[in-house]
Amino acid sequence: MHNHITGLDNVVVAVRDLETAAATFGRLGFALTPRGHHPEWGTANHCLMFNRDYIELRAAEGPGAEAERLRTFTARREGAYELSFGCDDGAAAAEALRRAGLAVDTPRSLSRRLDNPEGTVLMFSEVPLPANATPGLSSRLMQHITRERMRFPQWLDHPNGAIGVASVTAVVADPGEQTRAWDTLFGPHAATPTDNTVTVHTGRGLVFLTLPEELTQLHPEAELDEPPAPPAIVALALYVADPARTAQVLRAGGIAFSRDSEGTLRVAPSEACGLFLEFIGG
Repeated sequence: MHNHITGLDNVVVAVRDLETAAATFGRLGFALTPRGHHPEWGTANHCLMFNRDYIELRAAEGPGAEAERLRTFTARREGAYELSFGCDDGAAAAEALRRAGLAVDTPRSLSRRLDNPEGTVLMFSEVPLPANATPGLSSRLMQHITRERMRFPQWLDHPNGAIGVASVTAVVADPGEQTRAWDTLFGPHAATPTDNTVTVHTGRGLVFLTLPEELTQLHPEAELDEPPAPPAIVALALYVADPARTAQVLRAGGIAFSRDSEGTLRVAPSEACGLFLEFIGG
């Protein structure tokens, strides 16, 4: 662990209509948390929880700077919007990054109120990372204050067998130029260049940085949809317990997918709110 950062915590998918997105990811075979509300941001969400990380479907629902930033993004497209990295101590992580030369603000409190009978409130400490920390990609640090309320068995039991995030892929103009920035976050040699791709070892989950024309080397068939202009997060790979079971659930949900000889299942962005999804045996 470097700079008190524990690794990839969640991937945010920006959507225009939260309930439509929830229905889509339900057909993809995910169990969703109750709708949550961030009063500090003016946003709402549903989460797809795994044991150590999760996916967040987020939409604007009221006034606020974060809500307006989300609206600006979804005016162009839906899809992967932001990466959150977990930390064990938000204040200590922010101070460590300031010593490393990054202009990191003081962590702020964030709450999420769930639409469940208990009216559960979750508390976080969060701070957006500056643009030069993960060049071109929106990211933030997140410390879970009420971790014991984050995961319940019914939220982790996904019909498609999903059990966690394997990797996130972003297209960027020059992957090699970004190694120093990512090493600042995660430690020396955390970012490993190979040809036209950089692999970032976050401590929990991988981040791939690649040229747009090299995307299909990492994700065959990703050319089925035109990727957004770089920089942009474009693909997410998930571990599943049994790809055959996943395929069965996708068929039942009416989701089009492809499958290679190794059993990896691929779902085009048009089927997943702008996100290219891969399901791999875990």
